[in-house]
Amino acid sequence: MAFFHARTALYALLALVTITVFTGQHLVPPMDRDESRFAQASRQMLKSGDYVTIRFQDELRAKKPAGIYWVQSASAALLGEEDIASYRFVNLLALLASIFMLYHIGLQLYAPAIALAASAAFASGFLVLAEAHLAKTDTVLMLVVLVQQWALMRIYLDREKATVKPSKHWIFFWIALAAGILVKGPIAPAIAILTITALVIWHRGAGWIRPLRLGRGLILVALITLPWAVLVTAATDGAFLDIAVNADFLAKVQSGQESHGAPPLTYLALFGVLLWPASLLLPSALLHIKAMLAQDSTRFLLAWLVPFWLTIELIPTKLPHYPLPVVPAAILLLLWSVDRLVTLSPLRQKFYLAGQYVLLALGFGLVAAVIAVAVMFGGQSMRLAVVLAVFTSLLVGLASWQGHRWIQTGEYLHLMALFIAGILVHFAIFAGVVPQLSRIHMADVVAQNLASSGRQPAAIAAAGYHEPSLVFLLGRDVLLVDSREAALFLAEAPDGVALVEARQQAAFLDMARRLKLRLTVPEQLSGYNMSRGQDVLILIYRREMFDATSDNE
Repeated sequence: MAFFHARTALYALLALVTITVFTGQHLVPPMDRDESRFAQASRQMLKSGDYVTIRFQDELRAKKPAGIYWVQSASAALLGEEDIASYRFVNLLALLASIFMLYHIGLQLYAPAIALAASAAFASGFLVLAEAHLAKTDTVLMLVVLVQQWALMRIYLDREKATVKPSKHWIFFWIALAAGILVKGPIAPAIAILTITALVIWHRGAGWIRPLRLGRGLILVALITLPWAVLVTAATDGAFLDIAVNADFLAKVQSGQESHGAPPLTYLALFGVLLWPASLLLPSALLHIKAMLAQDSTRFLLAWLVPFWLTIELIPTKLPHYPLPVVPAAILLLLWSVDRLVTLSPLRQKFYLAGQYVLLALGFGLVAAVIAVAVMFGGQSMRLAVVLAVFTSLLVGLASWQGHRWIQTGEYLHLMALFIAGILVHFAIFAGVVPQLSRIHMADVVAQNLASSGRQPAAIAAAGYHEPSLVFLLGRDVLLVDSREAALFLAEAPDGVALVEARQQAAFLDMARRLKLRLTVPEQLSGYNMSRGQDVLILIYRREMFDATSDNE
């Protein structure tokens, strides 16, 4: 009966997550830069019918393998290629599948109620929900890694059973690993290798990995991944793999790529925020490290989590989503400690409780950041953004109260209420506050302005503001040019529009005077470029309409 109730509650949780993410995916405009690049490249793949090479406009995009573009293109083909939500929908499905997978892994470790709480904790995590709203690789990667590690865990846990039926888990492992390669290159194999290495060192032997069937597995991976690799190498004369390895992967490993460098322990410092509100359970988990090492299941989770976490801490390039493939392991370890009692001295008890309350209070730090963002970037919608941010604070208060009650009583229902409130907090942020930040959604403001002007431009050129969201919203044919080229464009396209960033205006007008262009008084749209971290003013220039009755030239 308890299992039945847990399963029913799981479906309710999945429904709540669906509403939360689906709504946010439809309300948040395309974000810069990675999301819009992925979505635009997927749309071009769909329109061109070329499912081998990946391009953003006419530029070869050799950042990631083709897997994510295939699934995004398929989603757009079904749901419509113009709406950014069509490309994000893949991540909603990946998140729901991940929650379902984590619940079933949790059933091998806990009672059904705690497995459900682990699923809710995972689904309420700030990093998990934030990434699920964006048309990027990482939520899909998290799912395939979760499947890969589940299969590896089953093989590991079955290693000492006297009678074990021939396992098919190795097939799931290698297919998931191959899918991970096609989604994000070396990350999935790296996690598998690090996990296996850690366990081999612990047991001082590798006999337990025989059921993986290494030979057959590598052949299966080759059959899945090599056809595309061979085709893209031939189609680009080797340029794709060269750029992907040398200009992308090695650049991130060797130095802080694109100003994304940060020191070691950055992710540890951000742990409380990235996994909030589940991070409340960290002090409890730390008290049980020795017990975790004594059990096969939790030892496996540590081998999944710790080596990869240490690796990304040491890599100079730091991006918030890098820990995502090991977040399921972290969540499972946090929840494992929930119903385990530890006797502490009065002094240690005080430190323990203080740690819990500090981590719980991070939610109010998150609220303060949301309110500050609403004030700074709300623009014309600032009042509504602030109201929604204040509403978010009320939900954080609800979550914090439930967290306090759990700390005081240890009752399961308060813990579940904490995680449900956490989901509602993120619903208020991503479906409420973020869509109202008009100052950071400049491309959306420009697109709405052009659509409402009554004069649809035959062609568009942009000088100075070259964010990918502009290309996604205005179409691949928008020309990304410099100021002088923008003036030349208007000379050749009388019905066109030039979007000129204010820093480019002087050079643009100088060239326009040389070409004797007569321009309309420009419309001005102000905002903030998040990618560059600076204010931006976009001026919309058009040619004056030629009057045949006028004597003016």
